[in-house]
Amino acid sequence: MGAVSPRPRGLSDALGDRSGWVFALLRRFRPILSTGPFTVVTRSDDVRAVLGDHEHFTVAHYTPKMAEITGPFILGLDDTALYRYDHAALRAVMRRDDVPAIGDEVLAAARARVAAAGTGELDVVHDLADPVLDGIVASYLGAPGPDTATQLRWARNLFEHIFLNASNDAAIRARALADAAEMRPHVDGLIAARKALLATDTPVRDDVLTRLLQAKEQDGGLHDLAIRHNLIGLITGWIPTVSKAFAMVVEELLRRPEELAAAQRAARAGDQQLVASYVFEALRFRPQTWALLRVCAADRVLAAGTGRETVIRAGTRVLVATRSAMFDGSVVPDAGRFRPGRAWGDYLHFGHGLHTCFGLQINRVQLPALTMALLEGGDLVRAGNLRWDGPYPAGLRIRRAGRS
Repeated sequence: MGAVSPRPRGLSDALGDRSGWVFALLRRFRPILSTGPFTVVTRSDDVRAVLGDHEHFTVAHYTPKMAEITGPFILGLDDTALYRYDHAALRAVMRRDDVPAIGDEVLAAARARVAAAGTGELDVVHDLADPVLDGIVASYLGAPGPDTATQLRWARNLFEHIFLNASNDAAIRARALADAAEMRPHVDGLIAARKALLATDTPVRDDVLTRLLQAKEQDGGLHDLAIRHNLIGLITGWIPTVSKAFAMVVEELLRRPEELAAAQRAARAGDQQLVASYVFEALRFRPQTWALLRVCAADRVLAAGTGRETVIRAGTRVLVATRSAMFDGSVVPDAGRFRPGRAWGDYLHFGHGLHTCFGLQINRVQLPALTMALLEGGDLVRAGNLRWDGPYPAGLRIRRAGRS
């Protein structure tokens, strides 16, 4: 395949870059803004109310897109029996006590990538985040792609159509359906190959795929097709979001020399918890998404009894501005200041309510681990601007100070 030209960024991406002053005005003057089929919710209390009310504000927009990609998986299911069953089945095999080992593996892989760059330039997307995340998906989920580039393309194009294609752009949909047609038989093949190994005495890796296949349906396990649906969903929700979040963290720190220097001192001291505090505060200023989409299932009054009370009509698509909520000074202390060590409740990086990110605990270790590996060496200097391909970072080059 020849080189593909980078795609332009959409309006929502551009707004995400420049939304600070826009949301500040909205929070003050029009905190609930209705514009045709969309309503934008900007204040923290209202954002949390919408995300916490899964009965009235649903993920129905995603459901048909997931169905044409592979089938239902938890990221696009409302609070149904199927959601509860699949969520429990996945939680049984993706265990909290796996998290420290995942963090260690990400840190080791990232350190190896940084070391391989030596004193030369390093692209934190192409050379670091993407291959490390592809590796952890392969080793922990048991779901490698044919190669890193293909797995990344699949995940990004599927994610863009399911979660970012609010206008149902035909070209975005066509790319996703073409990639899904490649990905489904690939994942089916992984499942079949692992089942064949499990039927013998051959030792197999204790990963998520093995655990899913060992769990019997009568004991709460998943059938093979449901395993495929959810593996595709996990891959799609994992790689694009974490890669972008990491690039956003690095970009924000590069724009803040004092904070970057402090974060590097923490990394060199081996204080990953302190590094994490810089990571998630940087991500507040430059999040990987500015809003989440919900669909109003039935007429619902939002902010009842306040001056901003609004009736959200059934069928309205609600843009829940999590970025704005994290800067709501009525709730978030000293909201405009970069302040590492904030209470975790100040953040909405991973959503809220029923659809809080399934990989929350993993993300709380893998993002700091990636950052730790990058920061613990010599002083970082930007070697190029952040480049984009549609909604995704395509590259961000850094080097060590004193090197050219």
